[in-house]
Amino acid sequence: MRVATFNMEHGAAAAGSERHGEIPDATSLFDLAREIRALEIDVLCLQEVDQGQRRSGGLNQAEILSRELAMPHYRFAAFFQGWVNGFRFQPLRSDAGGRMAFGIATLSRLPVASWHVNPMGGRVPRLNWRRDRSGWRPSERLAVVDTTRTLLAAQVTAPEGRVVVANTHLVADEGVARAQLHEVVRSLGTLPAPRVLAADLNLEITHEGAVPGMRQLVIGDTFTNTRPRRQIDHVLATPDVRVRASGVESLGFSDHRLAWADVALE
Repeated sequence: MRVATFNMEHGAAAAGSERHGEIPDATSLFDLAREIRALEIDVLCLQEVDQGQRRSGGLNQAEILSRELAMPHYRFAAFFQGWVNGFRFQPLRSDAGGRMAFGIATLSRLPVASWHVNPMGGRVPRLNWRRDRSGWRPSERLAVVDTTRTLLAAQVTAPEGRVVVANTHLVADEGVARAQLHEVVRSLGTLPAPRVLAADLNLEITHEGAVPGMRQLVIGDTFTNTRPRRQIDHVLATPDVRVRASGVESLGFSDHRLAWADVALE
């Protein structure tokens, strides 16, 4: 079973490409799907997915990619509902009821026995004092960190048995991201093994044991797409999951690279 994680940056074209800077549309998603299709992925965890946003043509990106990739089992989980560049709030439903939202999505070619959603973070954004800035105005010295995030897990029925594949996207603030990672590990521990976490953690995992109970399956820089110098996108798994092959791929979209791993169950 091939599992992959990809921060798709709402379908934006990669830097240096002819379409860079253009508003993503349905044609963009068709082209992105064509590139992903060639990788023969079974379970795809996507981050920075738009639903009904103006900046991406008002499209339901998860639905379109599910259809184009022939991955009929999918679910979108919203971090927040509302305009990505304006007023927004935590959704009452995890899928935001099909309304304008932003979040993550998991697509699967294989049947999904159950879905599990765990919202993380508070309703009130966190304020961080910026030591790298000077000035007397609060707007110059304070950084707003939106901690609203979601863990989306699918219990996938693979040929060798069922496996939990979890997807999330942690915040860019390292301190908050590490706290969220602890919650991710705790939440995953309530689900049956074997377990795989395919996600944009916004963290570098530099040594074994950095994520308790899980090990790294993919080694390779994923950010940025054009000049990769850091690995912040990861595929991790519990010890009862073996990796047969893995890699990192540069696509014509996003500022991240796609990370994938071929896994087998013990």
